[in-house]
Amino acid sequence: MLGPLALNRWDFDAAAHLLVRAGFGGRAEEIEKLHALGPAKAISSLVDSQPESYAPPACADSHGQDELRNQLRDAVTPEQKQSVLKLLNERFRYEMSDLTRWWVTRMVNTRAPFLEKMTLFWHGHFATSGQKVRHAYKMWHQNEILRQNGLANFANLTKAISRDPAMMIWLDTVQSKKERPNENFAREVMELFTLGEGCYSESDVKEAARAWTGYRIDKDNQFRFAPAQFDSGLKTFLGETGSWNGDQIVDMIVSQPQCARFIAAKIWKFFAYEATDPKLIDALASEFRNVQYEIRPFMKQVFSAQEFYGAEALNSQIKSPVQFLVQAFRTMPIALPESSVLEFAFRQMGQVPFYPPSVKGWDGGNSWINTATLTFRYKLARQLVEGIDPQEIGLPKPLAMDMGGIRPATTPALLVDQIITASDRQQPQNVVEKLFVRIFQCSSKFELATRFREFLSNRSLPLEDSTIRGLVALMMTTPYYQLT
Repeated sequence: MLGPLALNRWDFDAAAHLLVRAGFGGRAEEIEKLHALGPAKAISSLVDSQPESYAPPACADSHGQDELRNQLRDAVTPEQKQSVLKLLNERFRYEMSDLTRWWVTRMVNTRAPFLEKMTLFWHGHFATSGQKVRHAYKMWHQNEILRQNGLANFANLTKAISRDPAMMIWLDTVQSKKERPNENFAREVMELFTLGEGCYSESDVKEAARAWTGYRIDKDNQFRFAPAQFDSGLKTFLGETGSWNGDQIVDMIVSQPQCARFIAAKIWKFFAYEATDPKLIDALASEFRNVQYEIRPFMKQVFSAQEFYGAEALNSQIKSPVQFLVQAFRTMPIALPESSVLEFAFRQMGQVPFYPPSVKGWDGGNSWINTATLTFRYKLARQLVEGIDPQEIGLPKPLAMDMGGIRPATTPALLVDQIITASDRQQPQNVVEKLFVRIFQCSSKFELATRFREFLSNRSLPLEDSTIRGLVALMMTTPYYQLT
């Protein structure tokens, strides 16, 4: 179990698989570069890649809503309050739409795609929704916490999340008082974030809730500890008694072997496939414990394992909506649409960043595909290639107006000259092979390529832009394109 990948199995397709799972895919030259490094250096180039400096979004101002909130506080009549609340809601929706586009743009352009992929994983794990938080700054701040701690130590990441203002609002820690502890965070931190169901008692929940009393948010929207509201009394948690605080509770949880099993299996499911073999889960947990819950070295072990490149892993995952779009933008010269169009597309496909459906996050897997979402994926794929018309994909006019005040513009069509040369236009076989690698992230070794060669077989040469775009749309509307 978890034996290293044999060198003779490290080929172009293995490198492509690594790039698409540890990131969002890449162009043929990126895959070739990764392949040439060999497996160990290729994995290190992704896992150890440092993020570039990136300008924060417009909502990254902890006092950005202060003026409107002061107006709401000072409002006298119900009509005044309603008017200010409307402005606050409009600002919030606009900022959240802008924040979503900011993160997608970062995922598309970053030189450290694995860091963004890991941030996306933790966003689904420590799932927090702007629907309840109602503050774009806090959602961005949590996103930064996940990015800054997501490859460090799991215990430290969990402690940082326990102090995150967005999480404190989402799971009501901010309301927890010494005389009346709120149990929401204590329950979910064990059930969903660290141990899984059935690995703790109701008494453990109650005692742990006492340890997270006194957590507050200050006037700058940062964490503040209020000692007077902290329950410093003795608590018996997981069979041990002491005057535990929240950080000590996390340390005690992480010391449980089940924690390593739970987190390692969830990471493996996200990046490889759902493990059902207890021996594989045990091996993953053992590796996680051996590196003392340090995430970066554990991920190197995950990406080095022969099982990660096995038949059970290859092309076995249905692309999430985020993977679907970000991979398209990273691998092909397709323009990123405006914020309202992007958010609408995510909503229609079932995954709007910063809005997980519950504290459990997104179910993923087969849940991404149903009649409605698959139909929209096919429609969107054609629009990405031909140029997105907001009306054609069904964007409601009121939504577009709310987000920016004007109707969003049509997004330009795919720039064919950036991927297909004049010489290629005379050789349909070259066009199929070039596009196949970009779109399916593997070499054109199987029968599906025959269908695309037939599509071009009776087209006049040199191939026109419309023909090439038609081929790209055909590729992107195959069932195989929904897999990664």
